[in-house]
Amino acid sequence: MPGRICFTILCFFLSSFLILQPSLSFLNQLNNNFRKYNRRSDLLHSHASTSTRPTIILGTATTCSSDNKKLDEEHNFVGHKLILWRGEKTHGNSLQFRHAEFKSSLSTILYERNKDCKDKEKDDISFKFVSALSSDFDASESMSEYQITAYENALQYVQVHHDGTNHSKENKNTGSLVDISNQMWIETVERCSLIRDIYEVVAVGITYEELAKNAIKNNLLDDMMINNGSSDDHKSWRIRLRQYGSTASTESKSKQYGKKMRSPMTQERNAVMQLKELLINFGGGVDLKHADVSIYVMEGLISSQDGNRDKKVLARLLTKGGGGNERSMSIIAPTTRICVTNTPLPPVEAFTLCNVARIKRGDRVLDPFAGSCTTLLAATMLTSNAVKTVGIEVAHNGQVNRAHILDDFALRNLTMPAALIHGDAMDAIVREQARASVNNEAFDVIVTDPPYNIRETTKFCVDPPLVQLVKCMAQDRRDGKRLLKKKGRLVSFVPNEQGHDVALGMPSVQDLNEAGLEFCQMLEQPLNDSLSRWLVVYKCTR
Repeated sequence: MPGRICFTILCFFLSSFLILQPSLSFLNQLNNNFRKYNRRSDLLHSHASTSTRPTIILGTATTCSSDNKKLDEEHNFVGHKLILWRGEKTHGNSLQFRHAEFKSSLSTILYERNKDCKDKEKDDISFKFVSALSSDFDASESMSEYQITAYENALQYVQVHHDGTNHSKENKNTGSLVDISNQMWIETVERCSLIRDIYEVVAVGITYEELAKNAIKNNLLDDMMINNGSSDDHKSWRIRLRQYGSTASTESKSKQYGKKMRSPMTQERNAVMQLKELLINFGGGVDLKHADVSIYVMEGLISSQDGNRDKKVLARLLTKGGGGNERSMSIIAPTTRICVTNTPLPPVEAFTLCNVARIKRGDRVLDPFAGSCTTLLAATMLTSNAVKTVGIEVAHNGQVNRAHILDDFALRNLTMPAALIHGDAMDAIVREQARASVNNEAFDVIVTDPPYNIRETTKFCVDPPLVQLVKCMAQDRRDGKRLLKKKGRLVSFVPNEQGHDVALGMPSVQDLNEAGLEFCQMLEQPLNDSLSRWLVVYKCTR
């Protein structure tokens, strides 16, 4: 029986049995019966399913498939990366930190892949983010200003260029893109706590039929095709439809992103059937829960530089973010820990700090105000146990039980800290103990979320904790015992109440100069109506 006749029969089965929502086992049986003809009865599964993850945000860089044919000029987003940022329930939860974390994570991966470069610390790449969503639809009139901002920035294209490229709107020649392999994209995103998914655009088209033809032409799904000469042509798959803006059929258009986003099943079935020219060539079966490859059809996205939203986008999920994945990041949530302080740092913030600090394998990492060591747990997870960590905490064991901290590391199969020191980081002897625990070397990274203006010793600080720390670093430098190595990074949160000058909680220019530090960046994160915290980054330049 020819493959296309078989596909027609399967379509008949779909129309006859779809309303009954046939079981997965029944669909698998049909799939096995027809596999010897065209392996395509798997289409049934994609209609019987009810869920999967949300859609996407886009990133742009050269695709690194070595044997791809040159893509048509008109498909200018094909091969680009699409990123779905993690959503947030309240204003200020993550929006301000997304780009900083992603940029730092990618810079870290590029550094690790180019360790032999003479000038390894040079930040010679620049980034451009372009929103893939527009709020230009009727339902947006009832959305607040913040909801519109959140919606328009939920999905974004990202371009990574060699430094010096002109990104102005007037200059359409974007210059040289950095050559980034899909594996490097995957490693970058799996570090990020503020990215939910990253996708690769495999085709763009006005109709589903054109989308299928272009996907075959562009060769970005060749590894899934029958008789492609690859051992991977048996990969299981699933396909989903996601609609945005005026193309969406859901009532609450302000919620068309995030993990609960869904599109109507009827329209999804229609999309799948019209993609048959592509799908009948897939060699593997459908798996709705644990597919090897997840493919998304997206409608209503901005699909070209001129803002066109008429074309449909076909994209392939590369990986999920979340400190490796969502489950791995959640395993250090306060509710899962043995040692928990009164104000534990949430996992998202801990991973963000570590990523912005550009922690990499082999680094020596210090948290001078360690608390329950959330930052050190995150640093160890990010590097797959390939860092040496040291925590200093002034509170006694009745407040912060160090044995329980070690249990938290052990239960997660994480490398134990080189030292957990009971003492005050402002004490020169304590800092000497910290250096001694890493072979008397300076630290590559200092990352911390210091206590607020009142220290846990119950004594009032003469200076805020970060200011005191930098002054101590300056003293160590004068004594020839630097705490942070040259080109190392100091990354910290600085709390600030509404109406107060945040600069009062930060080191002065003189303090920084004496410590050999240079200010790099600061970003505000609103926590509530009266309190915010700033993420501050310094680099040791001398």
